[in-house]
Amino acid sequence: MINILLVDDRSENLLALEAIIEQKDYNLIKAHSGEEALKYLLKHDFAVILLDVQMPGIDGFGTAKIIKAREKTKNIPILFITANNMDSEHIFKGYSLGAIDYILKPFDPIILKAKVERLVELYKMNQMLTQQAERLEEKRIELEKANKELTRISSDLLVSEALANVISETSIDSMLVLDKDGAILKVNPTVERMFLFQNQELHQQNINILFSSEKARKYINSILTAIHTIESINGDETSKEVVLTRKDGTTFPAEIQFGKRYVQEKSIVACTIRDITKKKEDERQITYMAYHDGLTDLPNRRLFNHQLMKLVNKAKDNFEPLALLYLDMDRFKYINDSLGHLIGDRLLIEISKLLTRCMRHHDFVARVGGDEFNIILPNTNRETALESAENILNEFKKPLYVDNYELFITTSIGISIFPYDGEDSTILTKNADAALYRAKEAGKNQYNVFHSGMNLQSYRKFIMQNDLRNVLERDELKLVYQPKLSLKTNQINGAEALIRWEHPNWGTIMPSEFIPLAEEIGVIIDIGEWVFRTACEQIKEWEKKGITPIRLAVNFSARQFLQKKLAAKLEAILMETETDPSFIEIEITESVLLGNETIITKLFHHLKTLGIHLTIDDFGTGYSSLNYLRRFPFQTLKIDKSFIHDLSNKHAEGVALARSIISLAKALDMSVVAEGVETKEQLMILKELHCQEIQGYLFSTPVTSDKLEYLLKETRDNTAFKNNHLVDSELTLVQMTNTSPINGSLDANQEILTAALRKTKQSYSLSNREMDVFELIVQGLSNKEISDKLFISEHTVKNHITRIFQKLMVNDRLQAMAKVYNACIEEGKIRQA
Repeated sequence: MINILLVDDRSENLLALEAIIEQKDYNLIKAHSGEEALKYLLKHDFAVILLDVQMPGIDGFGTAKIIKAREKTKNIPILFITANNMDSEHIFKGYSLGAIDYILKPFDPIILKAKVERLVELYKMNQMLTQQAERLEEKRIELEKANKELTRISSDLLVSEALANVISETSIDSMLVLDKDGAILKVNPTVERMFLFQNQELHQQNINILFSSEKARKYINSILTAIHTIESINGDETSKEVVLTRKDGTTFPAEIQFGKRYVQEKSIVACTIRDITKKKEDERQITYMAYHDGLTDLPNRRLFNHQLMKLVNKAKDNFEPLALLYLDMDRFKYINDSLGHLIGDRLLIEISKLLTRCMRHHDFVARVGGDEFNIILPNTNRETALESAENILNEFKKPLYVDNYELFITTSIGISIFPYDGEDSTILTKNADAALYRAKEAGKNQYNVFHSGMNLQSYRKFIMQNDLRNVLERDELKLVYQPKLSLKTNQINGAEALIRWEHPNWGTIMPSEFIPLAEEIGVIIDIGEWVFRTACEQIKEWEKKGITPIRLAVNFSARQFLQKKLAAKLEAILMETETDPSFIEIEITESVLLGNETIITKLFHHLKTLGIHLTIDDFGTGYSSLNYLRRFPFQTLKIDKSFIHDLSNKHAEGVALARSIISLAKALDMSVVAEGVETKEQLMILKELHCQEIQGYLFSTPVTSDKLEYLLKETRDNTAFKNNHLVDSELTLVQMTNTSPINGSLDANQEILTAALRKTKQSYSLSNREMDVFELIVQGLSNKEISDKLFISEHTVKNHITRIFQKLMVNDRLQAMAKVYNACIEEGKIRQA
């Protein structure tokens, strides 16, 4: 039986996979998690693994990484199972972990079954080769035993009989007995079938008659020469692959081994020959499949990487340019989703044919992803590469015909040129990918040539990504709190915990700027855990001070909320900090719920059982809002500030919408919080609509914990609040200012930038022309763009940049950008003072 491992956390998916690929000689073993799959891998050998990418616990990528790290399992082919919306970065990650291919949900039975059968056939082929090797080893051992037996035989007759027995027992190999000069003395019947010679035709002929090349004959002669001086030769010492010739002149590959023994002072030479035509063909087929795309028959990513490295080295040796084109099809997913994967696959085949037709015979075209292709243009300069890209774009203007469909599709192209955009294959590919991204951003259906320009905004992002990796270790995060005010009691009965990053050089950075980067580099889970723990510790601190705590709300993103064993982690933190769960509130946006209903329903009920308060945030901005309110155990509904912004007696529709939301929440026994309340008119309307709580700048901006304690005392002790006179009271709003003189909109702050550049020029004695060049560097322009802008040659630009870097005492653009950025920070601090 052939073992196949199916891994998916959904039982319905496992049943679907089983129904599609089940065969009588398949033993399908199902695992519901990465952990369970790894246990099965310790017990069984598998021909192929079908592995879901997105699973709780160890996901598909993590499981694949462990499988490939184990000696026993590293060669098992993996088919990743994933949804259609998998992005390229995750697809590349899968291939880097050793994936053979991807299977997209929903499963296409024909493609799935064909891919599994193909991999099973490879498995069977490898098993057969292993068995053949074992049989060869058994035969070799038998021959060695026979040769040893010959040394104990005292007569020529017994030697002859022993050799006859060995030859008669050999069925798949040709065996010959030679004299010391290479003359053929005896052969077995396989020789006649293999070489088409009759026994008598070979008798006393030199063995060279069977070899087609001069190189092979020299090898045989060297062996025969050695026989005269060496007492014995083992087969392993002379094993070699050679090309042999049949009587009809045809040739075939073979493995040949020689062995020599002395028997009663006579030299016995045995030669074993095995036809390895089938083995060679199987090896070629396996190698071809490993380096070519199964759908389009183009080279795959593995062969592309090998070829690019090879051609870059050749370009270095010959001092030649080389161009790399990175193509991504525009709107291919739309066609795939609309017409189905079968049409999508056939379209990819037509695209492959189109690209091959566009290229020269020595150009190299590869399919490196779902709808991504790479083209290597050897000995090609920038101008020729642009012509090739233009030619490709023009070809894509023509329709492609698949079945009865006339399809129009466009492509975006990123271009990098060796050696200007990178001197090794990795950097060239990375830069071509970056250029492709810019082409996509610019509107698609066009090409973009990479340049290394970096402006101050991209420099800030680059530094933040690096600094974020150590932000917790450096204790640079803090929480501020925006109070929620009860309109019934005029008391603060809750607050929303909001994160801030106190950067050592840039001051306070708002979450809207750094949270997306934290998501991108994978530190958001740790940051989210820190926020929850810090909120719990704040509640405990209030209790120690004798202050009655209020409920603190913590926001969770989709990635945070769907992490493995979230409820267990939160419960552990609550226990460690000795925090009453009723003082904790979790705010979830509707977007988190999309596509994750089954997992989240179970998690919500677990959290509610713990006593944690659940709130749906930004209500009305997502999808199927009524459905979610009905299905999930939310206790509070938070009206998005976009609705509150339009709340005015002059806008009847806005008032009606707010009334409907509040009525709906009350009908579902939910409390209502209006966020973003900034005017007294908004407050009065909300009170008339019987909204329970408000949050916004009318009452307070986000404040520190100390200032929140002050506000708690004010609302609890102040008579104006107790007498329900909030609108008339003169409560001073607590303002929180951004201490950073430089924020995310740095490029727009032209005054600070201009002053910083002026001081840089004075401090480092830059000439006017050098300053012209430096200002354009700061704007992110490449050398060529600076050349075009200032009407000077690229060589002159390069000389100016060299002098600028020398004066600034830096080595590259990144370090130069740091000089300007720090100057901007200092200028901003001076202006604040």
